[in-house]
Amino acid sequence: MKLRVLLKRPFGEVEIEGGSLDELVENLKVLPDWLSVIEKLVSGPELSGEPSELLSGLTEASQEGPLLTVAKERISDKEAIGLLLYAAGARLLEPKSIGRLLELSGRPCPGLGARLSELRREGLVLKDGAAYRLSAAGKDWVEKEATRLRGG
Repeated sequence: MKLRVLLKRPFGEVEIEGGSLDELVENLKVLPDWLSVIEKLVSGPELSGEPSELLSGLTEASQEGPLLTVAKERISDKEAIGLLLYAAGARLLEPKSIGRLLELSGRPCPGLGARLSELRREGLVLKDGAAYRLSAAGKDWVEKEATRLRGG
């Protein structure tokens, strides 16, 4: 008989199994070390909390959080959301916070919920409870968009 434990994490599901209860317990003991490794691999170095050179001229830090400085006409609402999530680093942002940051950036987004759903369907953002963060594919997408916007 195999015993399994399924853990849902922001990056996906982790399954632990063992042939006996003792084996399962032993496997669970090393789980925190493995989760740390997995989360570092998934989040990448750009989420260390340090401001990214890539976003220079596109976002700026404020007390409220990151704000967009790029002209509204140059990016779509989805790209604006992606830039904010990227600039937030490892912090998860709830839709209310994202909406507030968009408003403070001068670009209210009445269809925010729909845009977040689209980004999630496209695999660019992950939902963790009531908050959002970029997926690995989302980080790549934002990096490409930021490079394009900076003329590189």
